[in-house]
Amino acid sequence: MELKNILERYLFGWYLEFVSFLLNTSNLTMPYKLSRSTFLFRTTALGMMFTSSLAMAAAQEYDIDTIKKQQHQNKASEPSMENIVVTGTKRNTNLLKTDVSVTLIDSTIIDEARVRDFTRIDDLVPNVQFSESGQTGSVYITIRGVESNPFIVNRAAVYIDGIPFRELSNSVLSQVNSIEVLRGPQGTLYGANSESGLIIVNTKTPSEVVEQNYRVSMLDYSSGQGYKGTGFIGGPLVQGELNGSLSFSTSSEDAYIKNIATSTGESGSIREDFVQGRINWTPSDTLTVNATTYLLEEDAPGLFVQQYVPLNISLYNKLYADSMNGGRRLDEWTTFEDSPKYTSSDEFVVGVSVTNNTDIGAIDLAASYRSRKEDSKGLDFDFTAAPYVSGREEKNEDYNNIELRFTSLENGTFDYIVGISYYEESVENTKSTFMGSGDLNSYLAAPMQYKEGKDKSIFGSVNWYVTDKLKFGAGIRYDNAQRSAVQTAGYLDLGLGTITHYQDADLTKSFNNWLPRLSALYQLNPHLSFHASVSKGYIPGGFNLTAIQDDIVDDSVLSYESETLTSHELGYKWLSGDRNWRSSGAVFYISSDNWQELQVATDANGRPVSSDYIGSEASITSKGVEFEVSWHPSEAFSLNSHLGYVDAEYDDLQTSETFNAAGLAVQFVPQYDAGLAARYSWENDFYIRAEANFTGKTSLRAKGDIIQGAVPTLGFQLGYDNGKMALRVFGENLTGERRASGLAVENMAFGTDGLFYSPLDKPRIIGLEAEIWF
Repeated sequence: MELKNILERYLFGWYLEFVSFLLNTSNLTMPYKLSRSTFLFRTTALGMMFTSSLAMAAAQEYDIDTIKKQQHQNKASEPSMENIVVTGTKRNTNLLKTDVSVTLIDSTIIDEARVRDFTRIDDLVPNVQFSESGQTGSVYITIRGVESNPFIVNRAAVYIDGIPFRELSNSVLSQVNSIEVLRGPQGTLYGANSESGLIIVNTKTPSEVVEQNYRVSMLDYSSGQGYKGTGFIGGPLVQGELNGSLSFSTSSEDAYIKNIATSTGESGSIREDFVQGRINWTPSDTLTVNATTYLLEEDAPGLFVQQYVPLNISLYNKLYADSMNGGRRLDEWTTFEDSPKYTSSDEFVVGVSVTNNTDIGAIDLAASYRSRKEDSKGLDFDFTAAPYVSGREEKNEDYNNIELRFTSLENGTFDYIVGISYYEESVENTKSTFMGSGDLNSYLAAPMQYKEGKDKSIFGSVNWYVTDKLKFGAGIRYDNAQRSAVQTAGYLDLGLGTITHYQDADLTKSFNNWLPRLSALYQLNPHLSFHASVSKGYIPGGFNLTAIQDDIVDDSVLSYESETLTSHELGYKWLSGDRNWRSSGAVFYISSDNWQELQVATDANGRPVSSDYIGSEASITSKGVEFEVSWHPSEAFSLNSHLGYVDAEYDDLQTSETFNAAGLAVQFVPQYDAGLAARYSWENDFYIRAEANFTGKTSLRAKGDIIQGAVPTLGFQLGYDNGKMALRVFGENLTGERRASGLAVENMAFGTDGLFYSPLDKPRIIGLEAEIWF
């Protein structure tokens, strides 16, 4: 049977019904009006999919049995326990021979654990946490006590298909094939700086096998429902030379936290559309070209990008139920905010990589461009239904990156990697406010602020194989970073008598640093290896434009210096003789004496009177241990577990004239995290999976005045998967824990009211998911 007929049979039958379901979600319990831009976006994506399908049909003929056989062979070719390969070190290295602490999450685990967004990764990896500023907000990564938050650049680097992300959204995680989490500084291998660690995400690569995959998920939680559809189609475009693929996702869901006091009639919902195209071109045996591009559109009526809710519900109701909220009382998953809210964003990414294999090694060139626009309205300064102050933030971001790397051949004695990189970012930020009652058009803008960064680096690493069992490694990176900031005169009214005055400013400063790394690996026997490393991490300094607004001329406040840290690590990797058990672990010690941290200026009542300052005079130490254990006694049963413990403290952090946080836990670093997941499948293709995750007590502010207690969460799946189709029922956070997922703040309008406000993690979710492969 010709592939064209196959596509007609399946794509025009089941698939068009699937698309019809997605395009008519307005008939479901969650109303949504499909905008013209979204309609054109989705129509174009579907048209591209159909066009590529016909091109693939013209390229090669398959019969349906051949297709299914090839796909089953591909699915069965996941790395076995005795042959797990790490690619993040830029060499395909066996796990036992890798001198870094790394967690590999292959496509099988990604599917079994339902890793659909970044925040699920920390359920599988020790000493790694992902935090969010809200359901539509960005994701911030903490590794081994080296925390990241919305006010400091991500201290961990993320690469998705070779494209670096220093600020990322959950939405870009689609059709993932593998994830590698490398803990510790990795600046000697990659262009993008990675102070605390590196996360490498590889999406599904097109191949010569024609394949299609479609999935529909339906979610239910206390404040509403959600629906998501994803699809992938790939195969040969030019036989033996050019392969292509197209993937998409479209989703619509209610906000986890419903706004009862909405002034726009929207209590909160999110609509996202995503489409990605990839090609793989091999014009010769030595040359490979990969290219990718994606578009992401988000529309969230009734939501601001940052969602802060009171952590103490009873005290909030006591203070504000009658005085501000008309006698209405808050519950666990509602909020009362009158500020008119609406968030929209658009993101475009294009990247290309070229690999040329020569007689002496491989030359890799990677280049990418990323553009993101976001407009978020509705920051409610008082967090009540009273009409006090409302805020808006608009951002236009552009990122360019290029990396050139040479990797020598391995000869059993000596090999090396050298590279250069250039990274450029520009961010336009405009803040707006209005006082009292208003609508989405009431916001009055302050002058735009502009920031620019240009990073140039040279990096390299060498390996010396002393014997078959002993290897030494060394690496070095030189980084030159230039930071610029521009501000024009104006003002921003923060209400209640507080006005921030913008003054003209044009600032530029350069930062330089050398970053070494040393390592050693000893393989005791074919099943056990040990490694040790010491490395230096770094993020550049920058400017506090808010200091200029407060008439501060002290250069030590106007700018802050670079941050460096030193990481020491000793680890092991072990594989049992019967290949059923696998374990790895490490102990580490990290220190920094020029730690960048946020400091807030407040008045006598605790109310912020200026924006935030970043300083680099603080110091921290972080020490801990981590373990991972997997047991696969049979194809039917698997058990995966991890445990991480961190003691991360401030050695010096002056948060005010009278308070130093020395000895307190670093903010948003849990004392421990652990996970246990078990899966059993029967011969009739039914399976069951259960997981439990445990997070230790966590400080939600640097001052240590708000602590979240230890939190356990449970997950469950019951499903059927025969390799052609799958159906599962699942539950997440089954105990319904109400957990903070970001840093806590005080009331932005009233100051110290005895309450702390924070974003929340997901509520209890029950869902149904159906998937089909062609």
